[in-house]
Amino acid sequence: MAPVQLENHQLVPPGGGGGGSGGPASAPAPAPPGAAVAAAAPASPGYRLSTLIELLLHRAYSELMVLTDLLPRKSDVERKIEIVQFASRTRQLFVRLLALVKWANNAGKVEKCAMISSFLDQQAILFVDTADRLASLARDALVHARLPSFAIPYAIDVLTTGSYPRLPTCIRDKIIPPDPITKIEKQATLHQLNQILRHRLVTTDLPPQLANLTVANGRVKFRVEGEFEATLTVMGDDPDVPWRLLKLEILVEDKETGDGRALVHSMQINFIHQLVQSRLFADEKPLQDMYNCLHSFCLSLQLEVLHSQTLMLIRERWGDLVQVERYHAGKCLSLSVWNQQVLGKKTGTASVHKVTIKIDENDVSKPLQIFHDPLLPASDSKLVERATKIDHLSIEKLLIDSVHARAHQKLQELKAILRGFNANENSSIETALPALVVPVLEPCGNSECLHIFVDLHSGMLQLMLYGLDQATLDDMEKSVNDDMKRIIPWIQQLKFWLGQQRCKQSIKHLPTITTETLQLSNYSTHPIGDLSKNKLFIKLTRLPQYYIVVEMLEVPNKPTRLSYKYYFMSVSAADREDGPVMACLLQQFKINMEDMTFGPKIGIQLRTGTKRKFSDDSCPVEPKKTKLSGEMRAFNRILAHFVAMCDTNMPFVGLRLELSSLEIPHQGLQMEGDTFSHAIRILKIPPCKGLNEETQKALDRSLLDCTFRLQGRNNRTWVAELVFANCPLNGTSTREQGPSRHVYLTYENLLSEPVGGRKVVDMFLNDWNSIARLYECVLEFARSLPDIPAHLNIFSEVRVYNYRKLILCYGTTKGSSISIQWNSIHQKFHISLGTVGPNSGCSNCHNTILHQLQEMFNKTPNVVQLLQVLLDTQAPLNAINKLPTVPMLGLTQRTNTAYQCFSILPQSSTHIRLAFRNMYCIDIYCRSRGVVAIRDGAYSLFDNSKLVEGFYPAPGLKTFLNMFVDSNQDARRRSVNEDDNPPSPIGGDMMDSLISQLQPPPQQQPFAKQPGSSGAYPLTSPPTSYHSTVSQSPSMMHTQSPGTLDPSSPYTMVSPSGRTGNWPGSPQVAGPSPATRLPGMSPANPSLHSPVPDASHSPRAGTSSQTMPTNMPPPRKLPQRSWAASIPTILTHSALNILLLPSPTPGLVPGLAGSYLCSPLERFLGSVIMRRHLQRIIQQETLQLINSNEPGVIMFKTDALKCRVALSPKTNQTLQLKVTPENAGQWKPDELQVLEKFFETRVAGPPFKANTLIAFTKLLGAPTHILRDCVHIMKLELFPDQATQLKWNVQFCLTIPPSAPPIAPPGTPAVVLKSKMLFFLQLTQKTSVPPQEPVSIIVPIIYDMASGTTQQADIPRQQNSSVAAPMMVSNILKRFAEMNPPRQGECTIFAAVGDLMANLTLPPGGRP
Repeated sequence: MAPVQLENHQLVPPGGGGGGSGGPASAPAPAPPGAAVAAAAPASPGYRLSTLIELLLHRAYSELMVLTDLLPRKSDVERKIEIVQFASRTRQLFVRLLALVKWANNAGKVEKCAMISSFLDQQAILFVDTADRLASLARDALVHARLPSFAIPYAIDVLTTGSYPRLPTCIRDKIIPPDPITKIEKQATLHQLNQILRHRLVTTDLPPQLANLTVANGRVKFRVEGEFEATLTVMGDDPDVPWRLLKLEILVEDKETGDGRALVHSMQINFIHQLVQSRLFADEKPLQDMYNCLHSFCLSLQLEVLHSQTLMLIRERWGDLVQVERYHAGKCLSLSVWNQQVLGKKTGTASVHKVTIKIDENDVSKPLQIFHDPLLPASDSKLVERATKIDHLSIEKLLIDSVHARAHQKLQELKAILRGFNANENSSIETALPALVVPVLEPCGNSECLHIFVDLHSGMLQLMLYGLDQATLDDMEKSVNDDMKRIIPWIQQLKFWLGQQRCKQSIKHLPTITTETLQLSNYSTHPIGDLSKNKLFIKLTRLPQYYIVVEMLEVPNKPTRLSYKYYFMSVSAADREDGPVMACLLQQFKINMEDMTFGPKIGIQLRTGTKRKFSDDSCPVEPKKTKLSGEMRAFNRILAHFVAMCDTNMPFVGLRLELSSLEIPHQGLQMEGDTFSHAIRILKIPPCKGLNEETQKALDRSLLDCTFRLQGRNNRTWVAELVFANCPLNGTSTREQGPSRHVYLTYENLLSEPVGGRKVVDMFLNDWNSIARLYECVLEFARSLPDIPAHLNIFSEVRVYNYRKLILCYGTTKGSSISIQWNSIHQKFHISLGTVGPNSGCSNCHNTILHQLQEMFNKTPNVVQLLQVLLDTQAPLNAINKLPTVPMLGLTQRTNTAYQCFSILPQSSTHIRLAFRNMYCIDIYCRSRGVVAIRDGAYSLFDNSKLVEGFYPAPGLKTFLNMFVDSNQDARRRSVNEDDNPPSPIGGDMMDSLISQLQPPPQQQPFAKQPGSSGAYPLTSPPTSYHSTVSQSPSMMHTQSPGTLDPSSPYTMVSPSGRTGNWPGSPQVAGPSPATRLPGMSPANPSLHSPVPDASHSPRAGTSSQTMPTNMPPPRKLPQRSWAASIPTILTHSALNILLLPSPTPGLVPGLAGSYLCSPLERFLGSVIMRRHLQRIIQQETLQLINSNEPGVIMFKTDALKCRVALSPKTNQTLQLKVTPENAGQWKPDELQVLEKFFETRVAGPPFKANTLIAFTKLLGAPTHILRDCVHIMKLELFPDQATQLKWNVQFCLTIPPSAPPIAPPGTPAVVLKSKMLFFLQLTQKTSVPPQEPVSIIVPIIYDMASGTTQQADIPRQQNSSVAAPMMVSNILKRFAEMNPPRQGECTIFAAVGDLMANLTLPPGGRP
């Protein structure tokens, strides 16, 4: 029966037989307890299935690990056989296991029955055995059993001492182990055992190979290097006691292919251990037999390792270059190298070099023996000795040592061939790496020598020379390997190649191009064709028409020497760009190094067609120590000197020829600085065209010297040094304080141009013309300096004048600069602006009129006039540059179109036009004495009844500008109303009286030049050309500006002086027109009808005030004229700055004023635009326009309100609304005031958007109860501090903000009024942490006029926006609608919004 598994996981075999029916009396003597079980268990042993599987897996894993250690060292066929055998054995085992598992799975019921039967039998056996044992006890043991006597001594011990010291000693002897021996006893025992081992070794026949032994710690250790190490001992001192092998270690290692693992498996070592131990027990000479056994195994293992290395060497590195001729395991290994047939170099019976490694059969105790076929040469005993030892156990090292010795022999043969050609050759053989170093051209550095190597793998010769191309090296190798005697012509060829390389290296730092061949059209007929084939052409890159030719020749009886000849050749340009050039001149250099180096006339004779003669000398090369690998050993200083001399002198020769061709007198080539530098001095520079004779003479007198030199690393930079004396101006720079000034002019030559050509001379003449042109202006400026007004001296200073550029600094802090220089390309003066000092980094305010300043200065090149213009325009331009010029969106109904707020359009140097949103135009004329004249630029300059195309007149501009007129100015000639309303015609006597008082005296003509002043102007006024630019002609205006007069317009044909003398709006006055009698008295002149005439036109220009005639009739008030603003208004610079400087809106509480700061002019023009928009909106909306007799006032009415819109009479900077209800009982006064304030600050204020007006007019058309609720919301916006109980501030959005739900583009009117009303509110949380921005949300509210409910408009939100805040707003409004149902005729907008502002609370940290 099968064994039964019990609960304690023990397998119990089935038991046979059992007890009979007899009682205990008849039962046989019972066996000891468990005897039946012990007897039945061996009969049918059982095993667990898991244990069986574990044993099988362990066996398969052990065999697999053994295979991984052994297979790498076996051949491919052997590995395959071992793998198949392992797979077959393992498969059989697991097939049996599978059968057993299948049987156990199918025999489940039988197994259960067997287990039950076995269990029952076992229980029966236990019952019978128990009965037998009890019976035996009763009959035998208990019959004579007696109780022992009382243990009184033990009780006394326990009671008195508390211990039990009387235990039997057998317990201590059987349980407690004996004490170990001491350390001293161990040392004594081991010392005695060492003596026994030494005695045994002395008395035993010990092989000499085991002489390397060590006795210690009771053991003897035998070590044979490279083979094995054995540790033995004896188990007693009897001589007959055999040796005991304790440890065995194999020392054979494969350091190249073994991967650091042991070559012998532990199971193999155990087998050898047992074999050696058996020999130690049985043999008479145990140690000799042990050595023979282990030595034989180690030699076989070494041979196997060498064979394995050979196979890997063939497979990985050497390939077919080494072959295994024969291999007998445990006997020999024969290899062949340098097999020429395998290499394909030779055919037939080629020599084969063999290396054989074998075990000596006659004396097996010897190590592996090495044999070479053919025998190694005895030239180097050390190489031969290394090639006959294999103690390193490396087949590759053995092969390298062998071929190293043979390579040394091959190089000796090649050296003998070279010695036969040159008896004085000094080649050397390097033994570290087999190489023959052959000097090609002496003196020769290591990098210039020809290195001939022997390839250790193939035995072929390999050549290397630094810088030689690989194709030539391959040809040399093929030729020399076929026949080593062919090395001689190759060395001769390399000698000339190396000479060329030395020449190239000697001049590589010079600007040259070298080539071995040169295509010449007349090569066959020119003497250049008679030179030897070994030559070098050197092209001077800066002088492309010149070449230096180097010819190389043999030196008799000196195979390693060369001689050089140098020629100078000139060529002519080819007919075509890609065609060959023609050689013209070929002259040989005759060398005299001392004369060339120190002679005073270097290169002066160098001229096309002339011959260069120098004394003859040999051409040695100067040895130079090699610093880097690959650097040439010798430096050809003669060639380098020739090239440098030609490169240095020929540019001066070319420049001298060019100067001579232009008939410019000069001194020729001069030596400077101890003959180390060259220069050409010009004696006289040709006069400039267009320059007056006086200025030309002054410039020639001030010029002391003019010298041309070359500088720079590439010698392509010409420097012309000009030395001037008596400079007319002294700048503030310390460099300009000496008696003489040095001016350096630099000219760069392009690589494609010859150095010293015509272009350099032309550039110099252009620069000289620039100097002369600027000198003329500076000379005139210097003469007028003593007479210029004091304020110009304070305003400006000369910072730099270096004859090429004049830099003036101006301003109160001298922080602005202007640079003046002559541009020779455009033949006009060029002006550039900048900032210095404290203003550095800022923009110059005059950049706006830079083009106009440049045109004015080129028309009249007068520095005094330029400074006067800068003085008169600096303050106005500083103010003008503060105006906003950035384009803005949403200003009109087309929200996607950007409009520029202000466009600055300079018309001349003193006339600036400002265009406001492409609608209104303001002309600003900069005048002297710190004032400007401002007029409406929409009116034509020549006819006030004509408008400039594209612009509209600005109503009320004259009145607005008069608010900024300085009250401290001179008495005005007319009142404001008379300016707006001209008087009736005046008599001729009055006109004559006016003209007589306004005309200047003859002796103070402001525009006449003072005689004898040499170009200086009177102190009272600037030159004529400056003020004549105030009355600008149409030809000087820019046609690209929107407000410029069209050249094709008929108005441009009318001249100011050609008009009749008609006053605008009055009959003709007899006699000459004012334009003919008064300078500049034309409608286009700002001085006409201005309160303060220009100081330059005044008969009392030097006084500080102007008194008008007393017989002038009093002004009369007449109706306004539309062209009144075309008459200029005079403002001071400070008033203009106030007019254009951004400032808060006057007349408004700071809390009511918006955050958008703008200038008063922008507020005025913006209000005028808004008034214009309002007129158009009234026509489009359902509003009724009311006619008004008041100018500039718009009146309209809705169903419930009458509205009046006009500019603020106090400031003219805001648009004000005056509301009058039809039914006064429905409105409270404070509600009307809120509506008016909201219009002034939020609707018609900055940034002046038309869509805000559209939305507001829609609100005005709403029913009264709805409009009142909206007014209450506006009050909360205007006065947020009055509603302290609310958590949010509110803002009524008249246009859709960018953060609103995407219902329409941003900027669209945000009020829709139909059957339902839609508008937007922006709520801003009051309580917020100061560093954090307050939370703002946009609430779209829709009001149903029919039901009276106020709800949040259901508009889809953007995907990335939060929905928490809109949901809370919607819930609050719905709850309010439920709690407060609307009544008939009541509006719930304000109540719902108030409830929302009081109850809306966002979660902490939540953003909308």
